[in-house]
Amino acid sequence: MKKKIVALVLASAMMVSAFAGCGNGAAVSSAAEGTGSKAPASQSLSVSLGAEPATMDPALNQAADVTTVMNHLFEGLTRYSSDHKIINAQAKEIKKSDDHKTYTITLRDDIKWSDGKPVTAGDFEYAWKRVVDPKTASQYVYIFDPVLNANEIAAGKMDKDKLGVKATDDKTLVVTLRAPCAYFDELLSFTAYFPVRKDIVEGNDNWTQDPKTYISNGAFKLKDWSHKESITVEKNPNYYDKDKIKLDTLKFVLLEDDSPRLAAYQNDEISFCYTIPVEEIATWQDKPDFKILPDLSTNYCIFNCEKKPFDDVRVRKAFSLAIDRNYIAEKVTKKAQAPAGAFVPTGLQDEDSSKGFRDVGGDYISIKSEDYEKNVAEAKKLLAEAGYPDGKGFPSVEYVTNPASMNNALAEALQNMWKTELGINVTISQQEWSVFLDTRNKANFQIARGGFGVDFNDAVSMLDLFVTNGGNNSGKYSNPEYDKLIEQIKATDDNKVRMPLLHQAEDILMRDMVVAPTTYRTRIVLLNPKVKGYYQSPMGFDYFMYASVEG
Repeated sequence: MKKKIVALVLASAMMVSAFAGCGNGAAVSSAAEGTGSKAPASQSLSVSLGAEPATMDPALNQAADVTTVMNHLFEGLTRYSSDHKIINAQAKEIKKSDDHKTYTITLRDDIKWSDGKPVTAGDFEYAWKRVVDPKTASQYVYIFDPVLNANEIAAGKMDKDKLGVKATDDKTLVVTLRAPCAYFDELLSFTAYFPVRKDIVEGNDNWTQDPKTYISNGAFKLKDWSHKESITVEKNPNYYDKDKIKLDTLKFVLLEDDSPRLAAYQNDEISFCYTIPVEEIATWQDKPDFKILPDLSTNYCIFNCEKKPFDDVRVRKAFSLAIDRNYIAEKVTKKAQAPAGAFVPTGLQDEDSSKGFRDVGGDYISIKSEDYEKNVAEAKKLLAEAGYPDGKGFPSVEYVTNPASMNNALAEALQNMWKTELGINVTISQQEWSVFLDTRNKANFQIARGGFGVDFNDAVSMLDLFVTNGGNNSGKYSNPEYDKLIEQIKATDDNKVRMPLLHQAEDILMRDMVVAPTTYRTRIVLLNPKVKGYYQSPMGFDYFMYASVEG
């Protein structure tokens, strides 16, 4: 899933630190939940994150900006607090068995749906079984991998009722894992793990379209969805923590491109703007509104490993080596992103918590400026070995992306590099977000823009993308050796065992050059200084639920 942008370097700060990377040196306001001063009696806030959602169904969503919307409408058993800790949310208590394979979860007594009905353990059981059901066709079914029998059910080999989750009464949920999972508490906060009501969902394919049927359990409820214009949510009077919610309404203005988002911010139509045109960074970077926030994510090019000529690893490596990552970081992103020499981003921990995964793993592609000529020479050699000396005889190639100033500039830079260094003509196809997402999901491309940020603070969240037939494996990569390693990683929560295997998996991924990493991202946002109580999760999701507006 994802989004975002990078300044200077993300150090190896483990991302769970405070927002020290703000452009003007000031931290993003992240007051404790429910605080705020001099807030008007009636509170409303308008923000803009992205385009029209392809879906508002927690089981089907793939987009990070929509995840932010749903984090305000729904709530899982856990969630992230403003100090970046996983805390109980709908759960009152979570107990683990001695072998870490059985979770007994007791729900809060005061949790209700937005229509006033109680949230039950059965609602969670139903929702989870719905995600893994092949009929649902969720792209995020793999996020349930730790739960017993989830993979077999998703593959159509077992009935969904065999999933390792059982509501033993209205307030008790027992979860059985197939193996200990080091990050399961974090998964419980993820959108795919949100509850939905059977009586609302079944028999109504359009339940997400109408506020009357979009029943949720979070801090807000859906008030209006004006398609391609805005989504407005209002305070949920049945939310257990409603007394700490200051906003009466929260409006998500739907703007796909960063130029109209910036214009809306300048016209005071919104108080939060995600991303701005790269050419505007210098203008804004010294203003108090400007924030550069950490992000555990990587930008990359996705190669379709099933389509010629990218079914040849030599071609994939040649295209990757011909990319001048320093040029992209410095000229295209205006130093707002850092060159990426590997796939797993900076900021994730290794076995020794004092060291980052990237520090231990190092680079697979030299990002030293003085080595670019060597990279290009190797690229030309590989291309010739593949039968295309100096690009001669190479078939037509199309690079698919979605519109945004950063995406456009990146596409043009890549196009120029591949032409100049390899002698290959590449055309650019721009598609609006929903079409672009469908193109990638159906693997109807040769090369596509890619970007992914972790869904939980562990390198397996990135590397799990590329297992055979994985929901987000857009490039159709398949390698039994790789699949076996990922399976071994998931079979234990012992980091002394897991971390070396994770590095081995990345070794294979980069050896096969399934994707060509370009930059590590951060997020550039504009936040009105009057907005207090906003915070971002370690995964880069925005939380406005405890925000307020001063003055």
